[in-house]
Amino acid sequence: MRAVIYNGVGKIDVQDLPVPEIGPKDVLVKNMRAGLCGTDLGAYLHGGDDVGILVGNQIGHEFASEIIEVGPGVSDPRIVPGLRVWINPSNSARSGEGRSFLEITDSAGGLSQFIAVQEAEIGFNLFPLPENVTWDQAALIEPLSVGNHAVNTANVKPGQKALVFGAGAVGLSVLCNLRAHGVDQVIVSDIEENRLKVVEQLGGIPVNGLQTDPIQFAIDQFGAVEDMQGNKKPDIDAYFDSSGAPNSIPDYVRGGKPGSAMVVVAIGHSSIEIPHSAFVLSELKVLGSLAYSVEDNAEVVAFLAEEKYDPTPIITHHFAQEDVAEAFETAVRDKGSAIKVVVNVHA
Repeated sequence: MRAVIYNGVGKIDVQDLPVPEIGPKDVLVKNMRAGLCGTDLGAYLHGGDDVGILVGNQIGHEFASEIIEVGPGVSDPRIVPGLRVWINPSNSARSGEGRSFLEITDSAGGLSQFIAVQEAEIGFNLFPLPENVTWDQAALIEPLSVGNHAVNTANVKPGQKALVFGAGAVGLSVLCNLRAHGVDQVIVSDIEENRLKVVEQLGGIPVNGLQTDPIQFAIDQFGAVEDMQGNKKPDIDAYFDSSGAPNSIPDYVRGGKPGSAMVVVAIGHSSIEIPHSAFVLSELKVLGSLAYSVEDNAEVVAFLAEEKYDPTPIITHHFAQEDVAEAFETAVRDKGSAIKVVVNVHA
């Protein structure tokens, strides 16, 4: 089979490897589509040791597949050859065998033609795909799950309003899931016009944060409420930092109304200083959101089955598996136009 191997900074290679053998409780899957994640791109640009993408590893963790072989110890009658599935990469291999959680997840091998999924179990590492869900949609279930976990962390209610900083794949996934949860009025701030066009396609309200103050824009869109000092704040219930930009959290501190919350999904690299009094006087909340749970995964699959949203506009580029090195180069070079780059592992 053709396997995609990470060989260090700037080095992505396609190599011939044997098709994996499976154990009695495992399944062999044929990978169909795989997206390139920001984690993959970070390893490509700067090195992957910190995220479990080690030199010589197969990579790819946003993928959808078809089962082609089932181990004799797999007792669930629903797990059969031909079943289309999304695979939770975090649970795709047994722990305790010398690989960290991060290495299991980020080096799952979704860009290779075939992988073994160990201890196969529906609702744990295998999520069957409804007939109406396309391979492209299924390739987005991983970032959609990240976005859904952020929305669930915010504990939003139907009819509330939100502001998302950043219109990358995760920010757009937050937008999709907010709308699926009944939050229809969502502003998304970014500085790339191509991304803002996708915001509009997905039902959000775009604002170019480079040209317009998103807090004032939110007041103009949704009206204002006053805090106890008489300062006007946008009538927004939930904020999401999907960009990691240094202005996102300060903008929330500046604009958050009493009782609102900011969920931080992105991992930024700057330190933020926040006045102690801001949290008390406006009862602000800043919450972290990491990855997803199997409950988040199942909810996203259900949203796709119910056609609550069609996330395919998030995909901007397709590449054949043999052109995977070009796919990485495109994703890092064309940041303004490349939102989600997807590799057709099998046509």
